[in-house]
Amino acid sequence: MDQYASSIVEKYHVEADVGSAPHRAADAVLPLLKQWGRKHVLGLTLSGAYAKNTAVSLSSQADILCVLTPVPHMDMKKIFWSLFEFLTERDLHPRTREVSVQLPVQGIWVDVIPALRERTSGNTLFNKRSGRTIETDVAQHVHLIANSGRQQEICALKIWRERNELVFPSLLLELGVLQALASERHGQLADNVLAVMRYLANRFEQAVVCDPANTENVISEDLTVAEKRAIAKAARTVLYDENWKKILW
Repeated sequence: MDQYASSIVEKYHVEADVGSAPHRAADAVLPLLKQWGRKHVLGLTLSGAYAKNTAVSLSSQADILCVLTPVPHMDMKKIFWSLFEFLTERDLHPRTREVSVQLPVQGIWVDVIPALRERTSGNTLFNKRSGRTIETDVAQHVHLIANSGRQQEICALKIWRERNELVFPSLLLELGVLQALASERHGQLADNVLAVMRYLANRFEQAVVCDPANTENVISEDLTVAEKRAIAKAARTVLYDENWKKILW
């Protein structure tokens, strides 16, 4: 089953490469972000799944972290919605996600994550889902996942998430995979995907998953009880049948 699972991951995996379509789409957005943020733009960097090498074409394919210096009379929530309004006024058809504003560019979904940097490191984000401001460190997330050796399993779970239309924020999914595979060997993709499914089926609903950059930020609280239950139920269906053509396709 490893060969089949690997072939599906390879089919949807988005390569992180300067000449790739997602990279070009992200580059096309940069002038807009400079125009929006003006003198407050501190940095524009590729981030998220693309930088972690876990992007799949079924969901967001490129992420840009737009870091700003503090803006007078604007908190992070106002900044978030200011970006959405700026892109809407230009008929770019944006839509909001948990901590990002997503827009279609050259046939690619690009997520822009607006953030403030008020200290020497770390980021302040706005989570639309919870309505809360979050203190975190996006660069730390990227480093953790990019160096985990679990990118194939994470891509497989993202494909499974999209196929089952589950509400499952990517950072929570990634951290869940790392937790589920803490004692599992590398290089056994099919077995590891099933190990993650066992974790989701049996432990996920009660699991407390914290942001590795800020343990006060409990990421598992971003999902409702019903959303967690739907994930666990979908995982139990996988374990009951174990038909790989119904797990990944």
